[in-house]
Amino acid sequence: MDSMTFSATDCNTNETISVWLASILQFALHIGFFKPFETFKLNMKEVRHTVTQKLFALIASIIMGCEYTKDINEILGPESLAANMLSMERFPDQSQINRLLTRTDEESVTQLRDIHNQLFTEHSHSIHSPEPVVIDIDQSGLLAGGKTYEFASKGYFPNKAGKKGYQLSVAFAGEHSEIVDLYLDPGNTHCQNRLEDLLSSITSKYTEHLKDGRLIVRLDSGYGSLENIERFMSIKGLKFIVKGYSTRTAAIIARKVPKSAYKQVSEGAWVYELPQEGRLRVILVRFRRKDGNLTYTLLYTNISRKKLSCEEAFHFYNGRQTIEAFFKMAKNTYGIKNLRTSKFYGIYTFLWMMAMTHNLITWFKVIKVEGTELKGAGVKTLVEKCSRVKGFVERTTEGIRVMIPPFTKLAKLLIEALTRPRYVQLSFLI
Repeated sequence: MDSMTFSATDCNTNETISVWLASILQFALHIGFFKPFETFKLNMKEVRHTVTQKLFALIASIIMGCEYTKDINEILGPESLAANMLSMERFPDQSQINRLLTRTDEESVTQLRDIHNQLFTEHSHSIHSPEPVVIDIDQSGLLAGGKTYEFASKGYFPNKAGKKGYQLSVAFAGEHSEIVDLYLDPGNTHCQNRLEDLLSSITSKYTEHLKDGRLIVRLDSGYGSLENIERFMSIKGLKFIVKGYSTRTAAIIARKVPKSAYKQVSEGAWVYELPQEGRLRVILVRFRRKDGNLTYTLLYTNISRKKLSCEEAFHFYNGRQTIEAFFKMAKNTYGIKNLRTSKFYGIYTFLWMMAMTHNLITWFKVIKVEGTELKGAGVKTLVEKCSRVKGFVERTTEGIRVMIPPFTKLAKLLIEALTRPRYVQLSFLI
């Protein structure tokens, strides 16, 4: 075992490492993040690297913001110390990662979901939160760029009519920035098709929150059918807020509501709560579109007025922007819009690796960056900018020192986070 420590210096040596990558991997080793991957099985010839090591390389590539597999050689190639931390002389090259993604199958995806669930159960901050937890459910399209993409089909892709691709369904704990579960389907799959799977996953993970009404799901109009609302109502302890599927129904109800009954909640938006029948509340929302015309929608919720007023319900629903922001970040920062392979289960595999890596980064941020100026930095900033901060490696008989020149503000912030007493200096095998 060799120890690794971080320090500030202007020292210069031949060997360098991404400080961001080293610190994340060190944290991952400390919490046992890589341990569950040892059970992963895939019928694939191993030469220099095991299947597990190739999965670790995928994790490292996501941490470093590689947008394509072709970036792996250039970005991970120089990171010999990071490879050493994972018991490798060097990281596998892009061709080996491509072969891995090509060989994965449905069973591979099942194994990765199980690994994710194990890691999530052990390390999730939202599961162990004493406060109410809000889970957003949504779907986003991933376009396929060619005809050879397996199972790709035409579907709903905004501003891309007639294109083929896939639909990614995600359950996301926005306040904690954790991916709870995900599913990948052909492009013609409606979001409702995965609702039951996601609900089952959520309720099984948050059993304690469900018992005392601390679990809330938040969904847009794609999930707002009366049938789905009845389903939400049938789950004991579950709280929800969902936008109604039918704007026509909302417009019909609005004809009977005088303008004076509305309460203004923002510029161009007003709300009116219908008389309550039973446990279900119905809130009529009137808002002015960019073209100046008025339109209407309905919000359905079983959260009591005591805990959430009509006006608060409007703003609470709009908090769904967290999952929309996540999809945007994942597509651009993690590069999930750039499909790594034309094989369906290879794409699915990469998405699961992205999900687990994202959660790892989130946990690192909460535990190691809390209380520093980096606390407010988003994942986009951390991955795209912190990954560029280089440290100089000094290997001695006493261990390994990573010395960080404080040349930039970001480097200084990393030094602050990694050298303070709260940061536990860890050990790793090389």
